[in-house]
Amino acid sequence: MPAALLALLLAGCATAPGSSYMRGQDVLHSWTQFGPDGVLSLRAVVPAGTNCPSADVDGVAQRMTLRAAASTSATVFAANPAFNPPFAVASCELGLPADTGQVHLAGRRVALGQHPGQTRRIVVVGDTGCRIKVPASGAGDPVQDCSDPQAWPWARIAAAAARTNPDLIIHLGDYHYREYCDDPLRCDRFRQSGTIIGYGWAGWQADFFAPAGSLLGQAPWVFVRGNHENCDRSGEGWMRFLAPAAYVACTDQRYRTPSRSLLSSNFTADAYRINIDSELGLVVADNAGHEDYRPASALPAELDLFRQTLAALRAAPAGQRQWLLAHRPLWYDLLPPELPENAFQAALHQPPSTLQLVLSGHQHAFGTLAFRADADPERYPEGRPAQLIVGASGTQLESLDPKSPLYEGKDGAGSRERSAPDGRLYEGLAAASGIVLNRYGFLLLERDEGDWSGTVLDADGVVLTRCRLKGEAKQFDCRFPGR
Repeated sequence: MPAALLALLLAGCATAPGSSYMRGQDVLHSWTQFGPDGVLSLRAVVPAGTNCPSADVDGVAQRMTLRAAASTSATVFAANPAFNPPFAVASCELGLPADTGQVHLAGRRVALGQHPGQTRRIVVVGDTGCRIKVPASGAGDPVQDCSDPQAWPWARIAAAAARTNPDLIIHLGDYHYREYCDDPLRCDRFRQSGTIIGYGWAGWQADFFAPAGSLLGQAPWVFVRGNHENCDRSGEGWMRFLAPAAYVACTDQRYRTPSRSLLSSNFTADAYRINIDSELGLVVADNAGHEDYRPASALPAELDLFRQTLAALRAAPAGQRQWLLAHRPLWYDLLPPELPENAFQAALHQPPSTLQLVLSGHQHAFGTLAFRADADPERYPEGRPAQLIVGASGTQLESLDPKSPLYEGKDGAGSRERSAPDGRLYEGLAAASGIVLNRYGFLLLERDEGDWSGTVLDADGVVLTRCRLKGEAKQFDCRFPGR
């Protein structure tokens, strides 16, 4: 081989520091996310047939590893379209050491977040996808117009959240809602507008990644699994892209049948801890497969499983305050008050005294609940934690759902919002304080002297109300808008 040709080939095989293995257009999306033990993972989505890229990590090229290969089969299983849907993309990942200084991927600088103790601004969103689930017969759920940014404002919310320059982004679950549309008459309008529906890559791209684009690379993410990411729904996308553990393909689980996703069959992950600093830790739990309307007494295996998976909550460093992140809330209005305690509630009885706050989605509204410190001494001897719900970041609001107790269709806009608890019971007790807002938006948490303040912002970033976490008292107090 001529020396000049050999030199040319060797030069082509080298990857210079500061360069990317791939052109920017070959990386469809990239982001960073925290996982078990606080490890920061760089993730990327690339087209089918494309190798995983190399990232420049402190001047050294490191090839990302394949997380999940593309699945390009066009076969959709009629009996279960959620099983093995087509993903014409591959996902890649790379764990980043804690002392990493700078990372570049595809010519862009990667968000690494703040050093411990310097995280001061946290964006919280939840329940972001566009709801389409239309059966061949019967009414089905209310549906959204995904082409209308007023009816489905997730892209607006993501852009407004990006403008706050967060240090960390928390998504409380339910990313994908474009499930199916089987009634030709009612579905014609979706076809006419070009609305994408389905469990595969096209649905995930349209429902989460594309509208989240302005926010995706702003800061590291914490992803919580929602019930829409169960294996009998959009679990395959969750496993490929966002799950904290290694990829595992979802099995053939069928929604609302005996083979449906349950806590025991849903590849439920153990809770893990993310240490913001020595004073605050986030514990991220997977309760997506829990049917929380069923009593704990009927599900002893689920109670045991929750006690096992929530071990991280009880292993906190001494004196560190804790926030628990779980998609399904401990307490919320969608659970009838007469129901006995469920397995999630029972597993959290007698929690560490340092548990101050539970952050959840699932209920498509913004809400808070707090209880008197001495209200439940047997089950919560150190006081119940405050419950915060951020579930109105795009998915159709509870106020528009005739089956919801927060439906406003009969009495007008705002008729089911509350400035104070209404006296109903939550696991047998009435709340001492709390509000409900049936409005689209997100939450910005900001650290100041001694604790955290909160600002609830609407879909365009306009302030709706301001809040204050009183951690030692386990209160998250928000003023009702206009008061």
